[in-house]
Amino acid sequence: MTLRPPLSDRQRRTLATAVRDGDRGRRVRAAAVQHWYDGRSQADAAARANVSPTTIRRWVRGFQETGTVPEGRTHPAGPAALHSPRGTVIAMSTRQFRVTLGAELLAARRLRGWSRAQVVAAGGVGYSPAILGHWERGSRAIPLVAFVIVGHALGLDPGEVIRRCYDESFAHVRGLPR
Repeated sequence: MTLRPPLSDRQRRTLATAVRDGDRGRRVRAAAVQHWYDGRSQADAAARANVSPTTIRRWVRGFQETGTVPEGRTHPAGPAALHSPRGTVIAMSTRQFRVTLGAELLAARRLRGWSRAQVVAAGGVGYSPAILGHWERGSRAIPLVAFVIVGHALGLDPGEVIRRCYDESFAHVRGLPR
């Protein structure tokens, strides 16, 4: 965990002013730095700003060294692509999909009253109970074949589960097939 130095009153005012700046780039940078100082992770601040965690570290370090938030780029950004960087609607919906799918696995396992070890034993392929826990929490994506095997062991219809998770996670994304 990174220790966050406390913000001075001057730094707080600078960030508050930059968050309302007319320059969108400055607003994004200030909001990301402020999110980090508010206790959020670099990854979370990066996702919100649609940049990498390395960029967040650079922005925070620059703010700490200069006490200012730099202006944004002068050239316009291109249109978002389906596989664009972190922080986009697709990336956030994908994370939601993983969590929703994991919740489905967890609910099915609990409904049967099984432990994780019993699920992996029923699947017959040697996944570890720990990795099943990651899949249930949505902290790791479950490979498609593993999902089918674990789903079959739990008596789930993979197509129906995928449809429900898709509908719940991507319903607000414009332009995707329904």
